[in-house]
Amino acid sequence: MTKPAFIIKGIVALVGCFAAAYVGQELLGGELLGFVVGGAILGVTAGPFLHAIIRWRKEKDATRARTP
Repeated sequence: MTKPAFIIKGIVALVGCFAAAYVGQELLGGELLGFVVGGAILGVTAGPFLHAIIRWRKEKDATRARTP
């Protein structure tokens, strides 16, 4: 994955974290529904970023395994 793609996914994940915190605490009053909606926001925004990090790490480990 290219560096700009990581940066864009990182920024989206950061915005998603702030949005989830706002929705979970302020907008819905910290009730269970707020946490569920906040978790869904985190899953949609931070999930692709975390999957990209895992994929990058597997590629890096595979490269190290091939190099003597």
